[in-house]
Amino acid sequence: MIVTSNPHMWFVCTNDKGKTQTVYNNEHYKHNYPFTFEVNFADSSTPQQNTVTLYNMTKEHANFYHKKFYCYVAFNWGPDKKILAEGFIEKIGTPNHDGTTDTFTITFTEGTNYSNVAARKLKVTKEKKVNKYVTKWVKQPDKTVTRYHHYTETKEYKRGPKKGQKYTVRHRTPYKETIKGKWRKKGIKTRATKVVQVNKTFRKGTDYKTLIKGIASQSGIVISKIDLAKNPTLKKSFTAKGKPLTLLKQVVKKTGSIMTYIQGKLEIINPKSTKRTWYEIDDQDLLQPPSYNESSDDSSGKGTWEIMVPLVPDITTNVGIHMESKYLKGYFYVKAGQHTFDMDKAQTQCSLGKI
Repeated sequence: MIVTSNPHMWFVCTNDKGKTQTVYNNEHYKHNYPFTFEVNFADSSTPQQNTVTLYNMTKEHANFYHKKFYCYVAFNWGPDKKILAEGFIEKIGTPNHDGTTDTFTITFTEGTNYSNVAARKLKVTKEKKVNKYVTKWVKQPDKTVTRYHHYTETKEYKRGPKKGQKYTVRHRTPYKETIKGKWRKKGIKTRATKVVQVNKTFRKGTDYKTLIKGIASQSGIVISKIDLAKNPTLKKSFTAKGKPLTLLKQVVKKTGSIMTYIQGKLEIINPKSTKRTWYEIDDQDLLQPPSYNESSDDSSGKGTWEIMVPLVPDITTNVGIHMESKYLKGYFYVKAGQHTFDMDKAQTQCSLGKI
């Protein structure tokens, strides 16, 4: 049975200089500063957005919050802090006033959003031998050519009808001359090493866990846990192309696993694993009877059961639920849900998939 007494809740924010501001409520004197929250979780590789609404905060304290500051929401039935979600502020709402109460809402995105990591992150440097032409001054070889000295000689006909007339005879005398070679520019072909950017490639026989780690490491995506349903090997070499997060989704799908954010950390989980945290829920815990939510193809049996219980901080994506209710019995796992506190009730709503 879920114990629902002595609630404690925290909203903690740290600015870019390391200074922290904590909103704390345990419903006791001097620590009764109520705030509301909605914390979402789902088996999705897209980080969830969560909201915190603060009441009657001084201008000085309200001005502490800015976009991109780190923050988290924690809750427990008792003084031990349990983080529901952590991330970075994405939006700060406009303050509202209803005549008696001032409110403003902070929206934060859990974890780090890797959807905008560029495809070029999967490029690696590689050395490649290429032809290269270098322009140099080259001296042409000397060459020897034949030249001629030309001269004329005047002679006189000794006989015949032209006897006594003069005529000119042309002569030439050959000689050798050496011509010095000139300097000219010439492209000289050489082999050079060129550094190029190519997509990272994984060899045939590489197992999928190594492939996932390699893609994540190369692109700077932090995966805090990898639990694969199956770990096949590549039947041929694999070239990593495209946006890293999209590529990881495709690879993880082939292992029968799911990539999701759990309390702000990106993890790869095995939805059918029995090695998980288990909670038993019976009719004393249920706030209302479970309801069945049909899938688009209910013949596949992949619909979900919706349950609502008092807020359980440890219930999140992939947590196991053992249902011992007269309405529903069996073993399930959490696919999605929401933790909420509305100034009156602290509740957890879950969508359960059958194991």
